[in-house]
Amino acid sequence: MHAQTRPPANYDCLLTLTDWSARDDHRLEAVFDLATFLQRSQAAHGSWSLDFLSWKCERLVSDGCWYEARMEHRRDRINVRVVLDR
Repeated sequence: MHAQTRPPANYDCLLTLTDWSARDDHRLEAVFDLATFLQRSQAAHGSWSLDFLSWKCERLVSDGCWYEARMEHRRDRINVRVVLDR
């Protein structure tokens, strides 16, 4: 019997995202509920930040864009704020 493996996380959904918000520092940002972010990227809760690190380094090399992601703990939920620097 083989253990079922999870498909690798994929953050390419950020490449086609159209509702980025402009910031005062000329970067763009998008905010997701953690559950939505994990579902869109097919990422696991415990390993998404490491997977994202690999993905953003690949994006920097391939298209020169830098992405940052951080969790923000709110009273009633957890958000993931993604910042894009082109």
